[in-house]
Amino acid sequence: MPKEFSKKDAKAWARENFKGLEAPVFPSFTPDLADLDEDGIRYDVNHIIANGMKSILIAPEGTGMTMEEIKRFTKIVNEEVNGRIHTSISAVLNTVEDNIEAMQYHEACGGTMAMLGHPLMYDPLDQDELVRMYKYMADSVNLGLVFYAGRLKLKRWDPKTGWPMDTLPKIADIENVVAQKIQGGNTLEYTIECFERVGDKILVADPMTPAWWTTIPKYGQQWAGAGPFYGSQTPENPRHVKLFNALVEGRIEDAKAIQAEFRGAPREKGEYVYSAFTNVNYPETGIMCAFADKYSHWLCGGNGGILRQPTGRLYDYQKKSLREQVERIGIKARENEEEFFLGRMNYAKGYRLKRY
Repeated sequence: MPKEFSKKDAKAWARENFKGLEAPVFPSFTPDLADLDEDGIRYDVNHIIANGMKSILIAPEGTGMTMEEIKRFTKIVNEEVNGRIHTSISAVLNTVEDNIEAMQYHEACGGTMAMLGHPLMYDPLDQDELVRMYKYMADSVNLGLVFYAGRLKLKRWDPKTGWPMDTLPKIADIENVVAQKIQGGNTLEYTIECFERVGDKILVADPMTPAWWTTIPKYGQQWAGAGPFYGSQTPENPRHVKLFNALVEGRIEDAKAIQAEFRGAPREKGEYVYSAFTNVNYPETGIMCAFADKYSHWLCGGNGGILRQPTGRLYDYQKKSLREQVERIGIKARENEEEFFLGRMNYAKGYRLKRY
């Protein structure tokens, strides 16, 4: 049980304390991909904290880890955070039971939150069963839960949104569901509907910066994430953090000036993300390509490192586009591609790619 709040007080605790930005941390591996790179993981945790994040999402999805590795990854992150910021875990795994096991272990390690989504091996018979499944998972832990509708496309029930919107208030009423994360790539219309349906019950957050100009002043959005904000800012100039805070505090002219710093990038909406997915329609396929996040993070000072299959690949022309966009907003990107493949910590230890 997290010491910060009791289950019955979870919603009130979140409204008082869950504020600011949340970024994901992905695993780093040894050069042979046979084991976790603990030093690389700990490096990324500290770099994320230095970037001004208020929460960190442990992200095992789409990274090729066993359950035992997910648990070790979870323990490493929670140990390194050591109460400095909130920790959450992405419970969007293979089965309901996997989600529960990962969340329970995270809670035992001192975690505060979990982002709860649809397991792969699950197809609801009807909307009532869908709600019961979420309650079953929620009842298994005392964590504060962020509901995430970003993996199961239910267009048979709602062709427009892919999610049966009438179930949102029922899920929001679950005792320890404290928030809803909007999937990146959704329309502002969808985001606004979520705020209007459940914003009085739980926190709703759109992680995409263009939405903040509406959701923060009009609907009181107080947190955003999990998003790879570290891919277009640095600890020395945490642009996303400054933009979010300026909007929350009503400093609109300051926010406009901060936003102008992003205009050197060719795509102001999602400055660095979309170019890496030109060959994959992520919102429709649900295919996680964490390489884009890992590479952008490395360009701006993160550990980097290759992930195991199955995962999307990141091609040279995509990396070139990511690098150009980072540099166009005034960040000096890291240059040694071999360091990215191995991870900064492994490269610093003297590891090099095998040559044949």
